[in-house]
Amino acid sequence: MKSGQTSTLNTISTGLFTGLIAVIVSISYASLIFSGELAPYLGHGIALAITSIVIVGLLQTFLSDSSYFVVQVDDDTAPVMVLFIGFLIASLPVNLSPEQLFTNVLAAILISTFIAGLTLTVVGSFKLGNLLQFLPYSAVGGYFAAVGWLLLVGTLNSLLPYELDNLDSVITIFRDTETLLRWLPALLIGAGVRWMSTRFSTALLLACTVVGSTLLFYLVAFSFGNSVSDLYSRGFLIGPLVNQPEGLFTPLTGIDWPNVEVLTLFDHIASIATISLIALLSFTLCISAVALSTRQELDPNKELKVSGVANMLSAVAGGLFALPSVSTSTLSRELHPSASKLIGLICALVALAVFYLGLDLIAYIPKMVLAALLFYIALGFLHEWLIKAYGKFGALEYSVIPIILIVSVLSGFLESVLFGIIAAIILFTINYSQIKVVKYLASGADLRSNLVRRTEQVSYLRIHGEKIRIFKLQGFLFFGTAGSVYKDVMAEFNKPTSQELQYIVLDFSQVLGVDSSATLNFERLAQRLKERNTYLILTSLKDQLLDKLIRGGFDLKTNKLLQEFLDIDQGLEWCENRILEEQRLISGPLKGVLELISGDLTDTQSALLETYLIKRAVKKGELLTNLGENSNEVYLLESCTASAYILDSDGVERRIDGAGRGAIYGEIGFFLNIPRTATVRADSPGDLYSLSGIALKRMESEQPQLAAAINRYMLKIVTERLASTTRSLRTVL
Repeated sequence: MKSGQTSTLNTISTGLFTGLIAVIVSISYASLIFSGELAPYLGHGIALAITSIVIVGLLQTFLSDSSYFVVQVDDDTAPVMVLFIGFLIASLPVNLSPEQLFTNVLAAILISTFIAGLTLTVVGSFKLGNLLQFLPYSAVGGYFAAVGWLLLVGTLNSLLPYELDNLDSVITIFRDTETLLRWLPALLIGAGVRWMSTRFSTALLLACTVVGSTLLFYLVAFSFGNSVSDLYSRGFLIGPLVNQPEGLFTPLTGIDWPNVEVLTLFDHIASIATISLIALLSFTLCISAVALSTRQELDPNKELKVSGVANMLSAVAGGLFALPSVSTSTLSRELHPSASKLIGLICALVALAVFYLGLDLIAYIPKMVLAALLFYIALGFLHEWLIKAYGKFGALEYSVIPIILIVSVLSGFLESVLFGIIAAIILFTINYSQIKVVKYLASGADLRSNLVRRTEQVSYLRIHGEKIRIFKLQGFLFFGTAGSVYKDVMAEFNKPTSQELQYIVLDFSQVLGVDSSATLNFERLAQRLKERNTYLILTSLKDQLLDKLIRGGFDLKTNKLLQEFLDIDQGLEWCENRILEEQRLISGPLKGVLELISGDLTDTQSALLETYLIKRAVKKGELLTNLGENSNEVYLLESCTASAYILDSDGVERRIDGAGRGAIYGEIGFFLNIPRTATVRADSPGDLYSLSGIALKRMESEQPQLAAAINRYMLKIVTERLASTTRSLRTVL
C-alpha cells in the first residue's frame, strides 16, 4: 500500500476513534445532567451534547490555528452545570409539569452556554486572555479540585435512587447490596483505569474500558437470569430513550418561552457567572497544554474568540458548552502526529452518525460504563490537584487548594469560587510583600556621583560620605511593601555609623508604580525626617509617581528638607556639594592637563608636547563626541569642564561622568579603535587639547619618552575611574 493511502487511512481511523471517545464522554456528561427528574429527557440531553460537538467542533477545526483540537462537552463546566441545574430545579414552582420543567432547564442550559461563549469572545476581543495567567495557579488548582469533587458526587447521585445530602444517606449506600452494585463496580473500574493510565496508552485503556466493561456487565447480568427488560426496569441501562427529539437541533427560538420562569432563572446569575469563569480557566489551561504538547505557539486571544463565537452559535442551535479536550486532543496527536484538519471534520461526522444511526444502540449502554468514565475523570482531577500538586507548590500555596475544596464541600461551589478569589488576593499580597523592594542600600562613602573631583575632595567624601544613605527601590510599592521602606530607613538612625546621617536618598528609577496607601508611608517618612532635620532626596521619579506623591501630601515647595532630582547622579552630586561646602572644599583651582603632566617631563619635553596637540576653545554645551561615531582623537581638558552621557533603556540621556581641568575623554574608543561609547558635551566654556591617532604615532616614533608620559597619565586616569566603578559595583551587587 502506498504511503499516501496509509496516511489517509491513519487519518480516518484516528478521526473515527477520537470521535467515538468524544461522543461517549459527552454522552456521559449528558446522562449526568439529565438524571433524576430529568431522566425521561435524556434523549434530548444527548442531542444537546452531539449538537455542541458538531457545531463547536467544525468551527474550531476550520478557524483555529491548531489542527489537533478534538471537541467534546467540557469536563470542567459540566459538573458546575449539574450543580446549577440542581439549584434551578429546587427553586422552580413545585406544580410545574415535566414538560415545563424540561423547558426551563433547556432554557437555562442554552442561556448559560451563550453567556459563557460571550464571555470568552469579549475577553479574546479585548486581548485580555494573557491576564488570566496572573491568577495564582494554586487558586486555579483549588477550583478544579472542587470540580473533581462535584463530578464524583454528581456521578454517585446519578447512579442512586436518592441524593447524598446527609451522613445517613452516605452510610446507606454501603448497606444495601443492590445499591452497592449500582456504584461500586463503576468506581472500581474508574479507579483501575486511572491507575493504569500512568502505565499504558490512554487510547487503548478507554477503548478496552468501554468494550470490556459493557461485555462484562451483560455477561454477569445474563448469568443471573436478568433480561434486557429487567435491566431497563431496574435502571441499570441508559435507555429506554423516551421523548426522543425528532431532529438534532433545538434552537433557542424553538423554546416555549411563555413557560420559562425567567425571573427565577436570573436569580441564579451567580451560577452562570461561575460557569463562565470556570470556562475561561479551562480554556486557558487547554490552550497552554495543547501548545506545549504540539510545540505550537497559539494566540490565546484568537482561540478565545473562535471558541466563544462557536459556543454562542451552539447555544442558539441548541448545544451544551463544549471546548477542545486536552486528553482527547493529545490522544489524537499520539495516534496521528501529523497535523490534519480532516480529523476534526471526521469527529463531527461521527457525532452525526451516532445520533441518526446509533441512538437506539446508546440505550443499551450500561450506566455503569458511563459512570466509570466519569469516575476516571473525577479521580484525575483530584489526583492532579490534591496529590501531584503537593510537590509543585510550597506549603502556603498548596494550602489554598484543599481549603477551597473543603469550602466547596461544606458551603457550596459558588462560595468556594468567592473564597478562591479572596485567597488569591491574600496570597498575592503575602507573596509580593516578601519581595525585597529595597534593591540595595549604600552610603555616600561607597557610592558617589559621576562627577570627577579633586583628590582632597574624594578623600573627604570617603570619610564623611556616611552622612548619605542611598536606597535603590524596585517593583510596585503598595501598603505591604512601602511600610518596609519606612522601617528600613528609620532603622538606619539606630546604627552606630549613622550618628551624622543628614541625607536620605530614595531612587525610584526601577519603581513601576505606587498606590495611595504607599504615599501615606512616604509622607510619614518625610515628617519623621523633618523632625530629625534630615534631608529626604527623591530621584528618578516619573511624572505619574511624582503626581501621586504630591497629591498624597508631599510639599516640595515649602519643605526645604524635601528635594527632588531628575536622576540619582544629580541627587548625589547635590548632597556631596553640601558636604564639601561645609569644609569649603567645593571650590579651588584644578590643575590643567599640561600642568599635571609637566611634573614627569623635562622643560624641553613640555615645550615639545604642545607641538603634537591641537588647542581648541569650546563653548558651553558644545558637542565633543557623539555616541557611535568613529574614534580618531582623545580630548584633554585644560580650562573647561565636560560631561559624558549615554542613553538608558527608556531612551533618556543619563550622565555617567563629569569632570573639569585635567580630565580626559574619548580614550576608550581612541585606544580600542571602536565607535564612541558615550556622548560628551562641554559644561562650561574654556580650552581643551585634542590628540589624534596620527599625532600619537608620530610622538611615539620621534619622542618615545614623551609618548610614554602621556600614556602613563591616561592610564592613571582610566585606572582611577575603574577603581571608583569597582567600589560602586561592590556596594550594589
